[in-house]
Amino acid sequence: MKTLAAKSWLGHWSSRRIVSVSVIPCIAVLVAVAAAGCSRADHRLGTEVTLTQPYPLNYKGDDESNRITLQYAVIQLAKQAKLGYDWDASQANAGEVCKKYITPDIEGIPLREALAKILTPEALTYDIRGGKIVLKKN
Repeated sequence: MKTLAAKSWLGHWSSRRIVSVSVIPCIAVLVAVAAAGCSRADHRLGTEVTLTQPYPLNYKGDDESNRITLQYAVIQLAKQAKLGYDWDASQANAGEVCKKYITPDIEGIPLREALAKILTPEALTYDIRGGKIVLKKN
């Protein structure tokens, strides 16, 4: 009778041990994947960017290179960091301020600092979704 109880206890312990041992690597893989995704986004936000006058002309009929709209400034900066810009979501979140003209002087600073420099005065912030910058009200 004791032998049967010992086998039963041993079987129970070893099955729990196997489950816990197999769960640990799965959790480690999930954490590593999540960290890799975050670090890629963080890496791009650390990309040094520049945006100074004369600004690129962005649409047909744009003839003033001494100013740029906030959203086109973000687009130009995002391109340098290999990020996109979500036009529709940004417009829905931030509204007309996206069309405000600005004159940024950004030279060789990380994208996160450049975005803070142009978005903070307008009470805006951003998220990165699917490799695209999305503007939103602060």
